Amino acid sequence: MKRCVKVALLVGGMLVVAKVITAKKTEWQDLTEAQVREKLDSQLPNRMPDEKRAVVADKVVSKMRERGVLGEDDEASVPEPTEEGDTGEESADAAAGDDAEDGTE
Repeated sequence: MKRCVKVALLVGGMLVVAKVITAKKTEWQDLTEAQVREKLDSQLPNRMPDEKRAVVADKVVSKMRERGVLGEDDEASVPEPTEEGDTGEESADAAAGDDAEDGTE
């Protein structure tokens, strides 16, 4: 009976640890590089030199990039304008194919 209780406590402890690890992974997943660096900066001790903190942040960001869990930057998802004043999007009339000028549809 004692053995069953010990095994049950061991398995329960392992499940709790697995749940905590999964929660931490989802917390860091899909963060942008800037968000990861900001979060690391707030969690690393202030008595650590800035150069060392930058090295640690670089290593973490590179590992996250390798694993494919680093999110996309907002700036990268916005289309760049091709001409002055052009936002890269077509107007609603041009997309719909309406010819309002000559009265045909």
